[in-house]
Amino acid sequence: MTSNLSQKVRLPVLACLVCTLLGCATPMVSPARPLPSNAVRQVVAVSSFENRTSFDGPWRLGDGMADLLISELVASQNFIVVERANLDVVVDEIDRQSDKRFRREGRVDQGRLKNARYMIRGVINDFSQVGGTSFFVAVRRLFFGGRGFKARVAMTLTIVDIESGEIIDSVQCSGIARARSAYASATYKNVNFGGDAFFKTPLGIATSNTIRRGIRGIVKKMPRVMWRPMIAEVMEGNRIILNGGLRRGFRKGRYYQVRGEGKVITDPATGDVLHVMPGRRLGVLRVIDVSEKLAVAEVFTGSGFARGQLLEQVDRPEESR
Repeated sequence: MTSNLSQKVRLPVLACLVCTLLGCATPMVSPARPLPSNAVRQVVAVSSFENRTSFDGPWRLGDGMADLLISELVASQNFIVVERANLDVVVDEIDRQSDKRFRREGRVDQGRLKNARYMIRGVINDFSQVGGTSFFVAVRRLFFGGRGFKARVAMTLTIVDIESGEIIDSVQCSGIARARSAYASATYKNVNFGGDAFFKTPLGIATSNTIRRGIRGIVKKMPRVMWRPMIAEVMEGNRIILNGGLRRGFRKGRYYQVRGEGKVITDPATGDVLHVMPGRRLGVLRVIDVSEKLAVAEVFTGSGFARGQLLEQVDRPEESR
């Protein structure tokens, strides 16, 4: 009994000592830089990660890594992230609100769920910690050493075009964190994956750095779409609502030429898009009122205007006639 009591006292003391000595000196990788102001944020979804490591600890790495990536993607403000893993819960709530037993006030509109343009899937290739000449991945036994430890996390992120199913690109990313002195794997036992305590451990720091490097790679390799002036809505009385205001450079008195839908040219053998031919010129709009986010224009010449048609600024109306 004395031995058991001594062990119960010794373990918390060792855990406190280890946390004190940990002092991970590895710097944190900074978040991805924001997109240019005229870039359109792509709509993405994230699938559960595949865990190809030999880690057999208490954490579900596949789901946990996907959640961490989603959190970091949202925080970067470079993407619009839509729910997919638990989408059935969202759909059930939408269907439930249409039931006559629920009040009409506060109902969400049907048909407003966003469509993802790209899917990001991940593979965890490494999730390990090395100490001296010893190596461990389990957290159920106590490993202790005085020469310091190095944690390493590595993963592959793949970008898939949902429309075509084509793999756009992949990102190889990894992170390493070192503890200056001793570290015990038993301290992971009561640490929640992705929590504040987790990100103070070598594996947590390595995980954070890996994900941030991955997002940097995704920002770099994701096809970029730049914002373009378009017709947002056609109103009665020759009034046209444009898809931006002062923030997008619209100014009162400016003229914009309107083009119809362009022609997509594809390769007859592969179906790949080769070029998009500009649509025909439909007429000219003149901006008559501008707010912070919207602009209102009137028809100067032409007809056949519709939502989504592209605009081209012209210096003088004569240039477009």
